Amino acid sequence: MKYKVLALDLDGTLTNSEKRVSEHTLRTLERAQQAGVTVLLVSGRPTPGVQWVADMIEMHKQKGYLLTYNGSEIFESSTGRKVFESQVDKTHIPYIYNLAREHGVQMSMYHDGVIWCDDIDTKWIRIELELNHMEGHKTENLLEEFHWDTPKCMISGEPEILAQLEQILCKTVGEHLEIFRSEPYFLEVMPKGLNKARAIEILLGHLGYSREELIACGDGFNDVHMVEWAGLGVAMENACEQVKAVAKFITKSNDEDGVAYVIEKFMLGTAE
Repeated sequence: MKYKVLALDLDGTLTNSEKRVSEHTLRTLERAQQAGVTVLLVSGRPTPGVQWVADMIEMHKQKGYLLTYNGSEIFESSTGRKVFESQVDKTHIPYIYNLAREHGVQMSMYHDGVIWCDDIDTKWIRIELELNHMEGHKTENLLEEFHWDTPKCMISGEPEILAQLEQILCKTVGEHLEIFRSEPYFLEVMPKGLNKARAIEILLGHLGYSREELIACGDGFNDVHMVEWAGLGVAMENACEQVKAVAKFITKSNDEDGVAYVIEKFMLGTAE
């Protein structure tokens, strides 16, 4: 088998429009893992938001990996052992927090499976909480109450405002942090030099695999690096144009079992 590792984004890739993994994709993933394929779930989601998907596809039975917070944390699926972590440089958090407040949007941070923010009842935070099956902690002032390291910060709000903030932050703190949007309404703040591709590269080095043995499937802005870097980078039919531009193959959409088609075509050799 040429390709031995399969890296999958979740939203818009592995999960369908109902945020579920279809029965066909579920069974195809099971066959791939039984054939020796190492599955990586690679998502901007917090760890709890990835874990329930991993449970759905029974990754605890196989030696796969969860790359969460866009790769800031990496866990072994069968044991829960953390094999890598990176934290945001806290030096710049006060500036980012105050800039977000000036623009009428808010920053949130993560600790022990809880999202900390000044207001947990905004539309955008509710989306994040429900999507990831997490609890929120409302603060009076996030800077004063939050004293821990965090794998990422996130600014949520109207897409037009976040587009402006993205440009400002890239110019002002881009030398020290990674700044990008995972969704039009989510602006991610990550440790410098770390993205999905870099996290996968670190893990593959640990496991003894090469990029030529990797298939990576994605659809969103934060998938561009890993799709471009992989031996076979795959864009979903529903992917943004930036992902399609760097992909070597475009599969079916997430509502048409596009991931299952990739597995069958390139790994199991059963696609028609």
